Amino acid sequence: MLSFYPGPSKVYPESLGYIAEAYQSGVLSINHRSPAFEALMQDTLDRLHKQWQIPQDYRLYFVSSATEAWEITLYSLVKAQSLHAHSGAFGKKWAFYAQHWSPKAHAFAFDVQHALKDQWNGLPSAAGQADLWCLVHSETSNGSLCSIQRSDLPMAPEALLAVDATSSLGGMQLPWEQADVWLASVQKCLGLPAGLGLMICSPKALERAQALGRRDRYNSLLLLDENHQKFQTHYTPNVLGIYLLNRMQHQLPSLDKVHEETLKKQQNWRDFWQGMDLPFAYLVEDAALQLPTVLALKAEAPWVEGLLTYAQQQGITLGKGYGPWQGNTLRIANFPQHTWDDIEQLQTIIQQYRHEI
Repeated sequence: MLSFYPGPSKVYPESLGYIAEAYQSGVLSINHRSPAFEALMQDTLDRLHKQWQIPQDYRLYFVSSATEAWEITLYSLVKAQSLHAHSGAFGKKWAFYAQHWSPKAHAFAFDVQHALKDQWNGLPSAAGQADLWCLVHSETSNGSLCSIQRSDLPMAPEALLAVDATSSLGGMQLPWEQADVWLASVQKCLGLPAGLGLMICSPKALERAQALGRRDRYNSLLLLDENHQKFQTHYTPNVLGIYLLNRMQHQLPSLDKVHEETLKKQQNWRDFWQGMDLPFAYLVEDAALQLPTVLALKAEAPWVEGLLTYAQQQGITLGKGYGPWQGNTLRIANFPQHTWDDIEQLQTIIQQYRHEI
């Protein structure tokens, strides 16, 4: 079965060999306080900084998932109130849990069809005083892309910016210095089995965490950072996930080249749908706001269900719609691990579906 589901999705086939390699070499049995793990951790961090061009003063931490990173960020960095601007289901969930953690958290829903920078008129005045702003760069639920640019945000100068890049990290270049926290999981653009998350934090984020000094919960950014300095993790980590991430990043081209290939594939899909005589259109109408790594297409429910079922019968899994778009959209992952041959196979099946209906 070939999966174009937008996460978990297709896993790099090389992972199978690396899993066997990890078992045979004893990596799966190492203690996470041992020199062997510390060496693996250091090499992985060094590789990611180089491969993704992360600023050297930003620190990278491993956690279990991006959703866990939501809570670590809120607990460790909010002084008084956070603001959550969202246009889709995952950003809305982050806001929902933030409001349970802190009644002062603000949620600001914006229209997916328009850029966030053009929609601040509806923002409550009190929300402008939030000390932590939370955005979703790549909204998996609807295939929308949010530009991350501090100058576009009516933030107080001392406010921090946290960004969920779960469906873009590893597939697109990110403007690291525009945000203080980037968070993601590995089961999407990184092409690995689920169960590992990443947080990438700026010096300003660490300064805020140190000033607040919150240590009464285990998932504290301070505890993550203390262990990071020893090339360890604060809890027993997913060693296999870290090992697979390490091995794949030593094999893959640099992120700027991956980004270029992602955009070429996105344009190929745009050309394909434009030439197809099927009643599908992109859910996000403005091409500049369409997420390159998750393609969300809308149609009447029978058409959506028909294509999902037909593709499944041919051995390909597509993504169903999510949240309010559940019945009338489908989603297609456009991740780096999806090869041109994979795309051609899926496009051929869609063409067959067109001829059979």
